[in-house]
Amino acid sequence: MKKDKKEFILLREKVKKYNRILIGIFALFIVYALIHSICILDCNDAFVELGATGSYSCTNMPNDLYKFLYDNYLIIAIVLFIAAAVTLVLQKLALLQINKLNTGLLDEEKVNKNNHILITLLLGYTGLHKFRTENRPIGYIYLVNFVCFGITWLIKTFSAQTYNDYTIFRVTYEFSVLFIIGIIALNVIEAIFSFISEKDDEERIFA
Repeated sequence: MKKDKKEFILLREKVKKYNRILIGIFALFIVYALIHSICILDCNDAFVELGATGSYSCTNMPNDLYKFLYDNYLIIAIVLFIAAAVTLVLQKLALLQINKLNTGLLDEEKVNKNNHILITLLLGYTGLHKFRTENRPIGYIYLVNFVCFGITWLIKTFSAQTYNDYTIFRVTYEFSVLFIIGIIALNVIEAIFSFISEKDDEERIFA
């Protein structure tokens, strides 16, 4: 039992480390989205739409850098999400080992296996499954993105003129959709690993 407890603690630290890396990758995506958005807003006079009078980036940023950031946003996003997927797989491999131990430690952190899989697949883009596993930082990132998507989708659907008039709505919508697609791909990976995890006698797993 002592050996299992020691291994459990080491694996838990590894899971936490991968979680910090995931948060870092999402932070990089958000920073890139902000830089890309500022470039687009400034160079398309969208800041003027919002009442700004000064130039932020377009006239000060080197053309090659601006062109790279503007033209390759999809490639940059894909690279970041591939890095996130690899990190998530490594994290889930550690969780598979934890669930094999079945030490009974920290039972309050376990979730029902089938419920977790369903919530991850059906509502994971809202971050709900992350809140259930006490992974609140990533849960908030997912939730804020979903809110941004929801607001801009409503504007696009019910006020097309406003959506077309303001670049900021179009940029926010495009990046939030891109992020949701990435989240869905990550959630499928998470659900697969949850499915193959060994559950305890009460149908629960660490996720």
